[in-house]
Amino acid sequence: MRNILTGFLAFTLLSAFAETPPPIEVRFCPASAIHTYPLESRREVNSLLLQNVAVLNHSASALKIKAVTIELLQSGTVTDSRRLEATELQRFAERGAKMQAGGVLQEVAFQFCGTSLIPSDVKLAGPDLNKNQALLITSQVFAFTGTRDSLRVKVDGNSGGKTTEVSGTLPIKSEFAKNTYIFPLRGVSYVGWGASFHTGHRWAIPEEFALDIAKLGGDGLSHKGDGTRFEDYYAYGSDVLAACDGTVVEDVNDQPEDPTAMQRPDESQEAYFARLQKEQGARLGKGMIAVTGNYVMIDHGKNEYSFYAHLQPGSVRVHKGDRVKAGDLIGKLGSSGNSTEPHLHFHVCDSNDPLMSAGIPVNFSNVTIQWADVPRPIQSGDVIIAK
Repeated sequence: MRNILTGFLAFTLLSAFAETPPPIEVRFCPASAIHTYPLESRREVNSLLLQNVAVLNHSASALKIKAVTIELLQSGTVTDSRRLEATELQRFAERGAKMQAGGVLQEVAFQFCGTSLIPSDVKLAGPDLNKNQALLITSQVFAFTGTRDSLRVKVDGNSGGKTTEVSGTLPIKSEFAKNTYIFPLRGVSYVGWGASFHTGHRWAIPEEFALDIAKLGGDGLSHKGDGTRFEDYYAYGSDVLAACDGTVVEDVNDQPEDPTAMQRPDESQEAYFARLQKEQGARLGKGMIAVTGNYVMIDHGKNEYSFYAHLQPGSVRVHKGDRVKAGDLIGKLGSSGNSTEPHLHFHVCDSNDPLMSAGIPVNFSNVTIQWADVPRPIQSGDVIIAK
């Protein structure tokens, strides 16, 4: 079984900030809300990932941050709390400065909401911040039983010789997409990457709840032979179906497939991923389509859009403006764009532009999950039967 690693990555600009910001402020990315995803549905155990929070100092007075506290609340009551102090803050400050100096904020701007989180004239630093400096805290994971309805970040420090406390709040949404969706492939499929934390989707804002879907053979592998040809893969050429009624808002059909992007039989996993990292960086530099390959995006209303990437060149059957029904054929599963083997990248997001979107959790009305003792959302590694 080769490693399924979708390369679809997108910029997201989810909010505009006031032209004259407060002297000290807390910003989030994404900025509109944060979604939970079940860890164990029967026991109502949920997960939450705070992708980014930044503390920005616009004041002429230096801000000395003593602690940053992240709180989860339910009906105004704090239920979970995490306090970051000197050692942790210093670690984030050093990491942020290195990322900014290395151009990471521009290279993977999808992860930082473009310049909405960290404006181009702001320097990452900390925990002491001079004017137009910011402290960036990333990837804060929480697990809890039940529900939470808001996340609050409190910053304790000193500015201009005075004790200072600022805070910011973000809504928590524990819900799935509003529309009803069917699985985009028929029959038995394997979800190599889902919204679980041990695979890469969950850590990238636009594809946080995306699925990378393949098919397995009787030996448990996704391909026969040595897997050097696209035709070796059981999923290659599978019908890709519209997951919900809607209107096509974008389609791309002319992007090539590159067999050299797949792991060679004599190539170690370490060598392959080192090569892959360089190739993915090059694709990112060429723009979105070089990453997504051939794709279809469909508007389903209610600010929900489904996205189907890495399709076979020449296989896309629908065009911008077409009305589709759930189950309609829209293309064939392929390996175009930033794809390490034939698979379908599928997700639902909140915008009609893959470069400006955030992922939305989705459930499917027509699936059975092998070995699941109760109906539940899909996790990475699940085998799915779609009726």
